[in-house]
Amino acid sequence: MEAIQKCKDLALKKRNILNRSLIQYVMRAALAGVYIGFALILCFRVGEFFREANSPATYLVSGIFFGIALVLIVYGEAELFTGNTMFFTISTLHKETTIKDALRNLLACYSGNLIGALFFAFLISQAGVLDHLPLDHLLFQTAEKKIQATTMQLFYKGILCNWLVCLAIFIPMQMKDDMAKILSMILIVFIFFASGYEHSIANFVLFSLALAVSHPDTINIAGVVHNIIPVTLGNIVGGALFMGALYTYLTSQKEDQVSEKRPMVYLFNKRKMLNK
Repeated sequence: MEAIQKCKDLALKKRNILNRSLIQYVMRAALAGVYIGFALILCFRVGEFFREANSPATYLVSGIFFGIALVLIVYGEAELFTGNTMFFTISTLHKETTIKDALRNLLACYSGNLIGALFFAFLISQAGVLDHLPLDHLLFQTAEKKIQATTMQLFYKGILCNWLVCLAIFIPMQMKDDMAKILSMILIVFIFFASGYEHSIANFVLFSLALAVSHPDTINIAGVVHNIIPVTLGNIVGGALFMGALYTYLTSQKEDQVSEKRPMVYLFNKRKMLNK
């Protein structure tokens, strides 16, 4: 499958960037946190108009625009932790990278995404974009809902979320037209946002924004930790097991058949040359 090969190539490219310069790689990862922040601000700005009108379409409308974040990350060549769980699982299972490579990348990427989230929240707080928000603002309502979920709910929502996020990266790899790729990314990401699944890096940005301005007492560091740990673990399982490992297994038989045919083609061509 073409997408599997692209995943392996991307993992090797990411490893090489990290080996060449840790600072450059972390900056690429920080950009992903910033790009998610741009999309979230738009989502909550638009969604708040619908919340004030008590519209049942509030979360649907706000979720339509969140896929822009993934488009910015992919085309802006930023580094996203959740997608890398799939890339490095595939490349490691194919023995083109090592477990050490995968762990080193994921740690650097996760750290960079967090730095980007904090930096973006700082910029927004200084710009005054979110000043004087009512305590029932959609931003705070969403943050509170994420904190109130149970640990196991968060874990499974994390699995479902990154399964979809990785699909939003994997499926466009099999398309040629850029507009088709962009549309598929936006639509698949919309599914996870509107369904209420949990994305660790998006949550980093959301909680950073909520904590950077005057906020309800129910939103605190303890609640953030309660959310982030199980969601991160769920994201890893969703990307590594349900995408990386699953598609490696599903395509392994095809690859074996191709490798078996190659020696036969080689022998056939060799005989033709000898007969000449």
